Amino acid sequence: MEAAESRRPVPHRPRNPAPRHRAGEPTCGACVIHARSCMLAAMLLRILSLLAVLSSLLQADNAALDAWLKRQATVKTLETEFVQERKLPSLKQPVSTPGKLSFANPGRVRWQLGEPVATLVLSDGTTLTLIDQKAKTARRIPADSPQAARFSMLTGDGFQNPENFHTMFEVVAHRVASGIHQYTLKPKDHRMRSQVPWIFLDIDPAKNELRAMELELKDKSRIRTVFQNPRINTKLPPALFEADLTGLTVNDGR
Repeated sequence: MEAAESRRPVPHRPRNPAPRHRAGEPTCGACVIHARSCMLAAMLLRILSLLAVLSSLLQADNAALDAWLKRQATVKTLETEFVQERKLPSLKQPVSTPGKLSFANPGRVRWQLGEPVATLVLSDGTTLTLIDQKAKTARRIPADSPQAARFSMLTGDGFQNPENFHTMFEVVAHRVASGIHQYTLKPKDHRMRSQVPWIFLDIDPAKNELRAMELELKDKSRIRTVFQNPRINTKLPPALFEADLTGLTVNDGR
């Protein structure tokens, strides 16, 4: 009897028994979830901090642009020579044409291209008249129409102050080259964007002046206007902005 009892198997006991789970203590799964939540929270905090830094940098980048826009409120008249470069996808070299811009508040504009003048654009703030001197034709369109944007944009409401500007345009890129701040803009109004999808500004912060403006049109061609010798708030005669349509074929269109 004693021998039989001695042959009974001894129950196996693990060397390192797992601790029993006590009520109120987190399970291993809960610990993992908690750790992941902490990691996600830390990552989100870093992302928010990075976005805050990027936002402050963007505001700082716009400083030269906003300073130039604030100056526009003091500009009553403007006269400047320019060279306009027309870049076409079908041409290897751009076509350059000299010209002159005159502007007087409110909304009076005179663009003349060529020497002697080949194309003349006049606006009284309501109607914009495009005159082709060689073809002896004139076309009149509303000054606020998308078709007039390439001529009236610079002297329109959008460039009168920072508030109007940021309402009408979105700054999508900025860089500095040789001290000149270059901004890439996108019109917010879809009608204007259908005619002029992209706008590029070169601003000299040292002189607080616009050096150049480039427009990309819907046909992918580009018109770059480089300004020279600007004269601000000089007296301009009203007749400078009046169109002489004598001997021209006039077309009123939109």
